[in-house]
Amino acid sequence: MATTRYLEMSEPDYDMISKRIRASYPDSCICWIEEVINPNLRKAYEERRNSMSEIQLFHGTSEEVVNTIAAGGFDPAYNKISAYGKGTYFAKNASYSFNYMKSEKNGISFMFLCDVLVGTSCQGSSNMNINMELYNSSVDNLANPTIFVTPYADGAYPKYIIAFHKKAQK
Repeated sequence: MATTRYLEMSEPDYDMISKRIRASYPDSCICWIEEVINPNLRKAYEERRNSMSEIQLFHGTSEEVVNTIAAGGFDPAYNKISAYGKGTYFAKNASYSFNYMKSEKNGISFMFLCDVLVGTSCQGSSNMNINMELYNSSVDNLANPTIFVTPYADGAYPKYIIAFHKKAQK
């Protein structure tokens, strides 16, 4: 069972997240940030991790699936467009994930900041099945990756939900 907790603007995590977002998405209008607390997903993620490296990456989504992801994690089969391989896509920059947020009728859009297991990466290609015996993820560019794809349902933990006013004016 997943629960969430709103971060206060005075908390160090709120400041860290907002700085990460504004590094690539400076005109963003953050409405709130929630921490996802899901012991079952965290446990599955930790069991998958073993000695794999991990990083925090962004994932833009729609409001209708935010609670589903927070409760059940990411489903790699959901992705139908596979530019860099089949799996769940994550981005180094919030500005990239911005394009995948769907504005709801109230103007609020959603993005996750996730702990993602990247391990050993291969160069991704269109509709590629990642060879999970050799690789843990695929990327857009081996030398300087900005997009990461994980084929594992438990390869990412949706740590924070970030709500934006996507059409806010300067």
